[in-house]
This record gives sequence, structure tokens and C-alpha cells, in this order.
Amino acid sequence: MIIKICGLLPSHVKDQKISKMTALKYKPATYTVETEFAKPAREVFNHIIDLSHWWPEEFEGKGLQLDSEFVLKTGDSHYSKNKVIEFVPDKKFVWLTTSSIRKTDHYDWTDTKFIFELIPNGDHTLLVFTYDGVMLENESDRLKQICDMTIKEMLSKFINAGKEK
Repeated sequence: MIIKICGLLPSHVKDQKISKMTALKYKPATYTVETEFAKPAREVFNHIIDLSHWWPEEFEGKGLQLDSEFVLKTGDSHYSKNKVIEFVPDKKFVWLTTSSIRKTDHYDWTDTKFIFELIPNGDHTLLVFTYDGVMLENESDRLKQICDMTIKEMLSKFINAGKEK
């Protein structure tokens, strides 16, 4: 049986054969978090691209630059392969999830973008982080919670105090 689910879906999920029992309902999701740092843009940018020290999942990859590929995972339950699609030092860093799975419920966020934009303001820098992709229709609060925790807590601690995850 082929089930088509309305809304924006990862490209490989759109016409995938799935049973009614495992059909997931996706919806487009864009969530933005802003936070300001009393640091220059260069320093903030260099901390952002040092994912292995602050991102909440295990990082596998090498130094990040344009077209770099890397993996983020939590044990065997959460996996994503990603590619850097924009890399403008001190200004913008974007990765695209090219393959993903959360095994507990088969949620797939492939084709989602993680966008980090830096806006200098004197000796401060405003970070505008945007999650631009899909989510399960019942996970709006979870998405906000995860983005806020990752940026406002984990990344902020790393930038402001050098505290790693």
C-alpha cells in the first residue's frame, strides 16, 4: 500500500511503501532562536563549527568547511548524515541533513537545514539559528525545547565559558 501524507516530506519518504501502523504525519517546520554574545563574530563562528564540543550528539567527521560531510548520532537510536552547504566564515554556516532516522518511531528529517547566521553589532554578535525542515505534527513543543536547549544552553555555555557538553 502506498500512503501519501500531506505536507512537506523528506524526498525519499513521499511515495515510500509503509503500512498504516507506521504512517507518520509530518508538517513543515521553521523555528528560529536568537541569542547575543559579547564576542566578535569570528570567535562565535569558530565555536559553532566546532560541533564535536557542544552539539548534544556524537560527532563523526573532520574539520568543517564547504561540502564537508559528517554524521551525528546517539548510540544506535538516532542517526543523521549531513553536508555543509554554506560556509561563509564569520557570517553563515548551514548544513543539510541528507539521511536520517530516529529508530524509536522511524521519524526522518532528511532535507532539513540547520542555519547559523551571525550579525555583528559592535563588539557583540547576534546569532540567529533556524531549523528549516520537517517535524512530526505533534512535536512542535519538542522541537522548540530541543532548539532552545541546544543553542541557548549548550552552545552558549561553550562560547561564553568554554564548557563542553
